[in-house]
Amino acid sequence: MEPLATLEDLDAYKVDYSAVGADMAGRLLSSVSAAIRDAAGGPISRCDVTVTIPSEASRKLDLPCRPVNRVTHVLVDGEETDDWTLLGSSLYRDVMWGPPNGIPLPVTVTMSIGQDPVPEDIVRLACSMVAAGLHQQAEGGPGANVGKAYERVDDFQIGYQQGTATVIDATELPEATKRSLRARFGIRGISVGVFK
Repeated sequence: MEPLATLEDLDAYKVDYSAVGADMAGRLLSSVSAAIRDAAGGPISRCDVTVTIPSEASRKLDLPCRPVNRVTHVLVDGEETDDWTLLGSSLYRDVMWGPPNGIPLPVTVTMSIGQDPVPEDIVRLACSMVAAGLHQQAEGGPGANVGKAYERVDDFQIGYQQGTATVIDATELPEATKRSLRARFGIRGISVGVFK
Protein backbone atom coordinates (compact mmCIF):
# COMPACT_ATOMS: atom_id res chain seq x y z
CA MET A 1 0.00 0.00 0.00
CA GLU A 2 1.31 3.46 -0.88
CA PRO A 3 2.45 5.73 1.98
CA LEU A 4 -0.02 8.35 3.21
CA ALA A 5 2.36 11.14 2.14
CA THR A 6 4.99 11.52 -0.58
CA LEU A 7 8.41 13.12 -0.94
CA GLU A 8 6.61 16.03 -2.64
CA ASP A 9 4.48 16.44 0.49
CA LEU A 10 7.67 16.54 2.59
CA ASP A 11 8.98 19.26 0.28
CA ALA A 12 5.71 21.20 0.57
CA TYR A 13 5.92 21.08 4.40
CA LYS A 14 9.61 22.11 4.23
CA VAL A 15 10.89 18.85 5.73
CA ASP A 16 14.58 18.67 4.77
CA TYR A 17 15.66 15.10 4.10
CA SER A 18 18.78 15.94 2.06
CA ALA A 19 21.14 14.73 4.82
CA VAL A 20 19.75 11.17 4.73
CA GLY A 21 18.54 11.02 1.13
CA ALA A 22 15.27 10.17 -0.57
CA ASP A 23 15.59 6.43 0.20
CA MET A 24 15.66 6.93 3.99
CA ALA A 25 12.87 9.53 3.77
CA GLY A 26 10.81 7.04 1.76
CA ARG A 27 11.43 4.33 4.37
CA LEU A 28 10.32 6.70 7.12
CA LEU A 29 7.19 7.61 5.12
CA SER A 30 6.33 3.90 4.83
CA SER A 31 7.01 3.31 8.51
CA VAL A 32 4.96 6.22 9.82
CA SER A 33 2.14 5.43 7.37
CA ALA A 34 1.97 1.90 8.77
CA ALA A 35 1.88 3.28 12.33
CA ILE A 36 -0.90 5.74 11.47
CA ARG A 37 -2.96 3.05 9.71
CA ASP A 38 -2.46 0.66 12.61
CA ALA A 39 -3.65 3.29 15.08
CA ALA A 40 -6.61 4.16 12.84
CA GLY A 41 -7.66 0.54 12.42
CA GLY A 42 -8.02 1.01 8.68
CA PRO A 43 -6.12 2.02 5.54
CA ILE A 44 -7.37 5.68 5.45
CA SER A 45 -6.55 5.92 1.71
CA ARG A 46 -8.98 4.50 -0.87
CA CYS A 47 -8.74 0.75 -1.51
CA ASP A 48 -10.82 -2.37 -2.03
CA VAL A 49 -10.80 -4.90 0.81
CA THR A 50 -12.52 -8.11 1.84
CA VAL A 51 -13.12 -8.67 5.55
CA THR A 52 -14.79 -11.44 7.50
CA ILE A 53 -16.54 -10.37 10.69
CA PRO A 54 -18.89 -12.15 13.10
CA SER A 55 -22.61 -11.64 12.59
CA GLU A 56 -24.75 -9.95 15.19
CA ALA A 57 -28.23 -10.80 16.42
CA SER A 58 -29.35 -7.49 14.96
CA ARG A 59 -30.63 -6.04 11.69
CA LYS A 60 -27.61 -3.70 11.71
CA LEU A 61 -24.04 -4.84 11.03
CA ASP A 62 -21.27 -2.31 11.70
CA LEU A 63 -18.38 -2.57 9.26
CA PRO A 64 -14.88 -2.33 10.76
CA CYS A 65 -13.46 0.53 8.65
CA ARG A 66 -14.62 3.98 7.69
CA PRO A 67 -15.56 5.56 5.44
CA VAL A 68 -17.26 2.84 3.41
CA ASN A 69 -17.80 4.05 -0.16
CA ARG A 70 -19.38 0.98 -1.71
CA VAL A 71 -20.13 -2.66 -0.89
CA THR A 72 -20.02 -5.11 -3.79
CA HIS A 73 -20.48 -8.58 -2.22
CA VAL A 74 -21.78 -9.97 1.05
CA LEU A 75 -21.58 -13.63 2.06
CA VAL A 76 -23.35 -14.90 5.19
CA ASP A 77 -21.92 -18.23 6.28
CA GLY A 78 -20.64 -18.72 2.72
CA GLU A 79 -23.97 -17.91 1.02
CA GLU A 80 -24.18 -14.76 -1.11
CA THR A 81 -26.93 -12.36 -0.10
CA ASP A 82 -28.17 -9.12 -1.61
CA ASP A 83 -30.98 -8.27 0.83
CA TRP A 84 -28.98 -5.53 2.55
CA THR A 85 -28.71 -1.74 2.35
CA LEU A 86 -25.56 0.27 3.01
CA LEU A 87 -26.15 3.32 5.21
CA GLY A 88 -23.03 5.12 6.36
CA SER A 89 -20.60 2.43 7.47
CA SER A 90 -23.22 -0.16 8.40
CA LEU A 91 -25.24 -2.77 6.55
CA TYR A 92 -28.95 -3.12 7.33
CA ARG A 93 -31.37 -5.86 6.38
CA ASP A 94 -34.95 -6.91 7.22
CA VAL A 95 -33.82 -10.07 9.03
CA MET A 96 -31.14 -10.45 11.67
CA TRP A 97 -27.56 -11.02 10.53
CA GLY A 98 -27.08 -13.86 12.98
CA PRO A 99 -29.14 -16.25 15.08
CA PRO A 100 -30.41 -14.91 18.41
CA ASN A 101 -28.79 -16.69 21.37
CA GLY A 102 -26.58 -18.61 18.95
CA ILE A 103 -23.02 -18.72 17.74
CA PRO A 104 -22.32 -15.84 15.31
CA LEU A 105 -22.05 -16.65 11.61
CA PRO A 106 -19.11 -15.44 9.50
CA VAL A 107 -20.07 -12.47 7.31
CA THR A 108 -17.63 -11.76 4.47
CA VAL A 109 -17.91 -8.28 2.98
CA THR A 110 -16.09 -6.97 -0.11
CA MET A 111 -16.07 -3.19 -0.13
CA SER A 112 -14.36 0.00 -1.21
CA ILE A 113 -13.19 2.04 1.77
CA GLY A 114 -11.07 5.09 2.53
CA GLN A 115 -10.63 8.55 1.12
CA ASP A 116 -9.10 9.82 -2.11
CA PRO A 117 -7.22 12.04 -1.74
CA VAL A 118 -5.84 11.35 1.74
CA PRO A 119 -7.08 14.10 4.10
CA GLU A 120 -4.55 16.91 4.39
CA ASP A 121 -4.34 16.67 8.19
CA ILE A 122 -3.26 13.02 7.84
CA VAL A 123 -0.65 14.00 5.23
CA ARG A 124 0.63 16.67 7.63
CA LEU A 125 0.70 14.18 10.52
CA ALA A 126 2.78 11.78 8.41
CA CYS A 127 5.17 14.58 7.41
CA SER A 128 5.51 15.70 11.05
CA MET A 129 6.33 12.17 12.13
CA VAL A 130 8.94 11.86 9.36
CA ALA A 131 10.48 15.17 10.48
CA ALA A 132 10.73 13.79 14.04
CA GLY A 133 12.28 10.59 12.70
CA LEU A 134 14.81 12.52 10.60
CA HIS A 135 15.81 14.62 13.62
CA GLN A 136 16.21 11.45 15.66
CA GLN A 137 18.36 9.88 12.91
CA ALA A 138 20.61 12.94 12.98
CA GLU A 139 21.01 12.47 16.75
CA GLY A 140 22.09 8.83 16.44
CA GLY A 141 18.86 6.96 15.70
CA PRO A 142 16.09 5.51 17.86
CA GLY A 143 17.18 4.93 21.44
CA ALA A 144 20.51 6.77 21.10
CA ASN A 145 19.73 9.43 23.70
CA VAL A 146 17.02 7.71 25.73
CA GLY A 147 16.32 9.56 28.96
CA LYS A 148 19.05 12.15 28.46
CA ALA A 149 18.01 15.40 30.17
CA TYR A 150 21.13 17.51 29.61
CA GLU A 151 24.76 17.49 28.53
CA ARG A 152 27.53 19.90 29.60
CA VAL A 153 30.91 20.39 27.99
CA ASP A 154 33.00 22.04 30.79
CA ASP A 155 33.77 19.36 33.36
CA PHE A 156 31.85 17.02 31.10
CA GLN A 157 28.49 15.91 32.53
CA ILE A 158 25.44 14.04 31.25
CA GLY A 159 22.20 14.05 33.22
CA TYR A 160 19.35 11.59 32.77
CA GLN A 161 15.64 11.82 33.55
CA GLN A 162 14.40 9.66 36.37
CA GLY A 163 10.96 8.33 37.12
CA THR A 164 9.38 9.28 33.79
CA ALA A 165 8.34 7.19 30.83
CA THR A 166 10.94 7.46 28.11
CA VAL A 167 10.22 7.56 24.41
CA ILE A 168 12.49 5.26 22.41
CA ASP A 169 11.17 6.19 18.96
CA ALA A 170 10.33 9.80 18.13
CA THR A 171 7.88 8.62 15.47
CA GLU A 172 5.66 6.87 18.04
CA LEU A 173 2.14 8.28 18.11
CA PRO A 174 0.80 9.67 21.40
CA GLU A 175 -2.15 7.74 22.89
CA ALA A 176 -4.56 10.66 22.35
CA THR A 177 -3.69 10.72 18.64
CA LYS A 178 -4.20 6.95 18.41
CA ARG A 179 -7.64 7.25 20.03
CA SER A 180 -8.58 10.09 17.69
CA LEU A 181 -7.53 8.13 14.58
CA ARG A 182 -9.41 5.02 15.75
CA ALA A 183 -12.55 7.06 16.42
CA ARG A 184 -12.35 8.69 12.99
CA PHE A 185 -11.42 5.73 10.75
CA GLY A 186 -11.99 2.55 12.77
CA ILE A 187 -15.01 0.82 14.19
CA ARG A 188 -17.03 3.09 16.48
CA GLY A 189 -18.16 0.67 19.13
CA ILE A 190 -17.91 -2.89 20.27
CA SER A 191 -20.94 -5.15 20.39
CA VAL A 192 -21.08 -7.66 23.20
CA GLY A 193 -23.35 -10.66 22.82
CA VAL A 194 -24.52 -12.91 25.62
CA PHE A 195 -24.83 -16.58 24.71
CA LYS A 196 -26.76 -19.14 26.73
